[in-house]
Amino acid sequence: RGCMFCAVKTDQKPPEPDPFEPFKTADAVAKWGVDYIVLTSVDRDDIADGGAGHFATTVELLKHKKPELLVECLVSDFRGDESSVETLAKSGLDVYAHNVETVERLQKFVRDSRAGY
Repeated sequence: RGCMFCAVKTDQKPPEPDPFEPFKTADAVAKWGVDYIVLTSVDRDDIADGGAGHFATTVELLKHKKPELLVECLVSDFRGDESSVETLAKSGLDVYAHNVETVERLQKFVRDSRAGY
């Protein structure tokens, strides 16, 4: 799903997520020696859970590799699917973030019309 804030090209049929990406990410981040990491992505409306399971697995593996690591996930709205939100919220992350981008009174002028406040 493209939006007016995203600089990523929209693809009608993007490739499936790499099932090994969560493992590769956890390995890489553990080697970096950082104490705080932010995971973010474009919308994946083509996936039933919007990618929530993929994110949750990544968080779980990061916490397994480095329990003291603080993990923030800056994610889509999952099209309002509360089970996807819950999947990520229960993954062990430390900060659950979502961009609002603007104040409510300006929303209809600057945000994608499908977005809600």
